[in-house]
Amino acid sequence: MRRLVLLLSVLELTTAVKHADFKTCAQSGFCRRNRALADAAAAAGPSWTSPYVLEANSVKLADGVLTGTLWKSVEKDGGKVELPLTISFLEDGVARVSVDEAKRQKGEIELRGGSKARKERYNEAEKWVLVGGKNVFAKAKLDTKGAQSTVTYGFGDFRAVIEHKPFKLTFMRNGESYVVLGGRGLMNVEHWRPQREKVEGETGEDDSTWWDETFGGNTDSKPRGWWHIPVPCITVY
Repeated sequence: MRRLVLLLSVLELTTAVKHADFKTCAQSGFCRRNRALADAAAAAGPSWTSPYVLEANSVKLADGVLTGTLWKSVEKDGGKVELPLTISFLEDGVARVSVDEAKRQKGEIELRGGSKARKERYNEAEKWVLVGGKNVFAKAKLDTKGAQSTVTYGFGDFRAVIEHKPFKLTFMRNGESYVVLGGRGLMNVEHWRPQREKVEGETGEDDSTWWDETFGGNTDSKPRGWWHIPVPCITVY
């Protein structure tokens, strides 16, 4: 009897969910932008190329931490965005990948409305995403040949294979790949851009949700710009 009462209670709770209180992809600017990117890549097929390139001369490995500079080509104005790359290799085979933005690190951006928010991206994700041992594998080795760099690390057969152009990162164990970043060319780091007044009748990229977004009667203001969440971070086990 108790089990029946418990089951009925659970069923009652599930039917009480208000779907209108949760955003769909169509109602989220971030989701719409990235869905559009994936659709554009699918439509282009083999001709699609990721805009991210790792500068070969910038790749360095010291005390188990690889650093380098990613460059993102911006099609609209032909410019490039500098994105510092850091990969930390740990003894237990875990690797942490983070991509930052040089202009934010240097404070070379303007926050709208005189906001007191810090200009750099949030950089404390490591405190919350790494569980267990955090000892860096200081004996990691780097081998760069042509357009590819390979790092061997950890107490086992762990390797990270980095293709420079376009950027692609493959983690391997015992000769088999198990995690690939940029394999389909869909990596997307939304760089900072200044707010501007949109000209009436102008066509092109929809920037209506870059600076504020309204849902359920509440407006989310984004003083740091359209990308104001933690540094892109991937932890690989």
